Amino acid sequence: MKSLKLSAPTLLLLPAIIVLAAVIVLPLLFSLYSSFTPFRLTKPETIWVLIGFRNYVTALTSYEFWTAFGRTVLLLTIALNAEMMLGLGLAMLVNKATHGQRLLRTLMMFPMMFSPVLVGFQFKFLFNDNVGFINNALQSLGLATNAIPWLIDGNLALFSIIVAEIWSSTSVFAILILAGLLAMPQEPIEAARVDGCTPWQTFRFVTWPYLMPFAFIAMTIRSLDVARAYDIVKIMTDGGPAKRTELLWTLIGRTAYSDGRMGFANAMAYISILLSILFTVYFFRKLAAARQQIGAEW
Repeated sequence: MKSLKLSAPTLLLLPAIIVLAAVIVLPLLFSLYSSFTPFRLTKPETIWVLIGFRNYVTALTSYEFWTAFGRTVLLLTIALNAEMMLGLGLAMLVNKATHGQRLLRTLMMFPMMFSPVLVGFQFKFLFNDNVGFINNALQSLGLATNAIPWLIDGNLALFSIIVAEIWSSTSVFAILILAGLLAMPQEPIEAARVDGCTPWQTFRFVTWPYLMPFAFIAMTIRSLDVARAYDIVKIMTDGGPAKRTELLWTLIGRTAYSDGRMGFANAMAYISILLSILFTVYFFRKLAAARQQIGAEW
């Protein structure tokens, strides 16, 4: 009987494979298994009780889950569109700059250097109703007589979170769209000018179709980030007031660690992952369509 011999590349990769299996694969399998159990942190013995798809049915029929999902989609829609518009504007302004373009690119990346936790604390201070910079500035300018409860009012709290998300991640769109502008050939733009196209027509029918794949790549990256938003919301509002800013992953975190219902939380987490995959597939289809359009037109 021949002994099993591993090749040199396999032996070199084996330690990394073992580490990845220990820190990623095994916890994933355990969380998937626990989603089919009524596992509670306060009752460890419940990990051995199988209840089938009951957690998934409970999550899919839960008003609280779908409310958090709808609020996450609302945040995603507003934040992505605002980030794309602002990122497009920043990229075009930097692309038009004749001096200091490298410095502008560095400054454009500045918000990305902050961790989400730090951004959360930063905007929690800015929107504080007593000592926050925004309220003090509005009152000093005479634009407000009383302190605005940015993080206490439900609608204003969600608006504050959206502002924090936009500030921290607009540079993702700006950098990718700027890369598209720098890679774009100038001949079609010059031909459009010769044909008498206005600047808007040139942008609409020449520049934007070329930039669409870069925009869709940024939207795919950011949609996954926003869909699992947790840090900024946890720091700024912790899902409050009265769960008015509760998103999917803050709901999952509260269910798992505050309520101790780990099995139910894992079921909600896997449903959220499947929904994120659907969004990713949608954006990749749009990206493929945009690439086909560029191939046909260019």
